[in-house]
Amino acid sequence: MKKRLLGALGFLAVILAGCSTSLTTNKTTYHPTALTAVIKGNAKTKQVTYQVADHAKHQVAVNAGTYFFQVPAAPTDQKVTVTAGHQHKTVTVKATKSLANYQTFAKQYNQMVIGSYLPSKVQKQLQTAQKTQAQTKQKLAALAKRDPAAAATAAKQQQAAAQKLQGQLATAKRQAKDQLLPTTAKNGIHNLISTKDTVVRANVQDKHLMGLALIVPTKQMKTKTGQRHFGTTFALLGSTLKANPQYVIKKFEKVLKDAKSNSSSTKTKTIRSNNIRFNTGFSTDHLYIYMTK
Repeated sequence: MKKRLLGALGFLAVILAGCSTSLTTNKTTYHPTALTAVIKGNAKTKQVTYQVADHAKHQVAVNAGTYFFQVPAAPTDQKVTVTAGHQHKTVTVKATKSLANYQTFAKQYNQMVIGSYLPSKVQKQLQTAQKTQAQTKQKLAALAKRDPAAAATAAKQQQAAAQKLQGQLATAKRQAKDQLLPTTAKNGIHNLISTKDTVVRANVQDKHLMGLALIVPTKQMKTKTGQRHFGTTFALLGSTLKANPQYVIKKFEKVLKDAKSNSSSTKTKTIRSNNIRFNTGFSTDHLYIYMTK
């Protein structure tokens, strides 16, 4: 009888131990906002473990019985397993649309940034040369048949002009180096550009650019240099995404004005242009603009 009683007590202790590690999630399905989906829940353990699909496991602390962690948005649904003790919960983070192929976006953006460092006259010369390249080649070929000497002279002149443009482009690239995006990016959320005036953060998944964040210290927005860097970066990012930069900036100015009149507000405002969402938010010391689809 004593052995049976001890066995029953042991079985009851196991059951109670299982109950002491209860685990819940606030939802079973999450939709990303900004760059991530925020998974929240309750647990009676010091920490919980989570795993996205078959990727590495991660641990987060439980504070006052609650926990949270972030899962970067991806182009496909993601199964996330949360574990506390012997308890398991599985939730789904829904897929979101990507903004662009990352390498294509970075190339186009960098070209625009470098171009912004060229004098307007040189920009026009470069645009004209690119548009008329095939036509110029045909004209030279025709001239070579009629007058080889004249064609040789014209070719040297064009070569000299092209070398001058390349030199100007190289100078502009050096001047713009701190504002250029890396040509490749690893999976995950990373700062791609980081200066005292602006930070450009991106979520890249399997070469897909899932979202961008432009982060600006509010103190820099009070300086002319900071305003100029912010305005240029914001306009170039929007233009590369095929949004209407003039429209977005006009709407943003109203958001900024409203924020100044109510500095305690942390409510997110959304601006839409060409299917791109620009979500603006404020902290005590930073301005955040998230760009997603």
